[in-house]
Amino acid sequence: MVDYLIKGGLIYTMDRGRHVIEDGAVMVENDHIVAVGKSTEIERSYEAETVIEAAGKAVLPGFVNVHTHLPSIFVRGVYGVVREGLYQVLFPVKEYLKPEHCYVLGLASCAEALTSGSTTIQETYNYMDMFARAAEESGIRADLGEQIAEADYQAIKDGVYEYRSEQAEEMIKRAKSLKDKWDGAADGRLTVSWAPLAPDMCTPWVYEEVMKLHKPGEKVSTHVEQSRREVDQVRKLYGKTSVEHLKDMGVLGPDLIGAHCIFNSDKDLRLMKEADASVLHCPRPYLLGGATAPLARWIGMGIKVGLGTDNVNHTMWETMRAALYGARHRETLGELGSPSYYEVLELATIKGAEVMGVSDKVGSLEPGKKADLQLIDLKCPHIMPTADVTSSLVLYGGTVNVDTVMVNGRIVKQNGEITIMDVGKVLDEAQEITDEIWSGLFSDRPELRKLVKG
Repeated sequence: MVDYLIKGGLIYTMDRGRHVIEDGAVMVENDHIVAVGKSTEIERSYEAETVIEAAGKAVLPGFVNVHTHLPSIFVRGVYGVVREGLYQVLFPVKEYLKPEHCYVLGLASCAEALTSGSTTIQETYNYMDMFARAAEESGIRADLGEQIAEADYQAIKDGVYEYRSEQAEEMIKRAKSLKDKWDGAADGRLTVSWAPLAPDMCTPWVYEEVMKLHKPGEKVSTHVEQSRREVDQVRKLYGKTSVEHLKDMGVLGPDLIGAHCIFNSDKDLRLMKEADASVLHCPRPYLLGGATAPLARWIGMGIKVGLGTDNVNHTMWETMRAALYGARHRETLGELGSPSYYEVLELATIKGAEVMGVSDKVGSLEPGKKADLQLIDLKCPHIMPTADVTSSLVLYGGTVNVDTVMVNGRIVKQNGEITIMDVGKVLDEAQEITDEIWSGLFSDRPELRKLVKG
């Protein structure tokens, strides 16, 4: 007897054959999927302790969110409001973030990710040891990286790059500790990679130290040409683009996962393709700021691409739409094509898993893979009636439709409610921390309050 039979649903396997099964079933035993197929066939072959009726629901793999800074949820109400928020506010405010904050903010943000259907995340931020505790408790699957930055977070606000080797050394020390303590923890749900922040925020010795620690197969997550300021600083210091700089340092390769890549040159893209590096596409914050990325071109070149939420709003539903909107906009400007609705779903699931190097475990509903999945309620006025479920999921679906979420064979959301923590209590604590952080920044730098309030 197996643990769960999920039956009667519209099963999006997201496998290589792109199979969608009407009145389908998924059988789960322990932490993995044992069978996928027609409900009548699966029911004849297996008995289950728990039967989940999925009639009127779509059953999808859990989303694979390839680029997050989950603890940064405390910047809501600021990031996106301030148009140049990354350097003006987001970096300076990190000085007021305490290690213990990242545990509570981690719980709150993991709840947000899970409730919207993300079961796997690639998370890079500071004080990841505390976040790892939250990830372990929440039940989410996570690859973690301690961000390493050498540039002073306060000076950068004024456009000044002051490199502090002692700051980077402390962060490298934390990254090593994170690797030793958490890699493979929680029955393998947690893994650890490396996360030098960006080529303008780190001088070459930081990348050199990271590559000494890096082993083949471990991801190196870094921001790549995410801003004009980065492009200009790297050109000023090294006389080349960020991608060329990463190549010359021996960082560009199949383990590099580059976030954003908004300002890549044609040569940069060719170099990334030749190196089999991947792009972490986070369209929503850039679209909010008026910028788009060449998604269709990346796909057409055969560059591996996954979708990430980046900062503030960690729902892949909005991210999928932002990716589509950005691609459609560039199409009107003459760029070739835009992804289909099914391809957008792939970017949020199996393609993201390929970018992360975990497509043998997650990203599709196939026997032998981990039981990471979500049930999406289709019987909602904003979804039905519809002539095509796939396009309606991408265009109109949202967190409100996510009825049930399972990670590693464990139900973490059921009947629309998170089951693994007291969400209300966690959110109250997260708000207290948020008030404390901003109070500290505005007390020391009152001019920023005016910037934020407009």
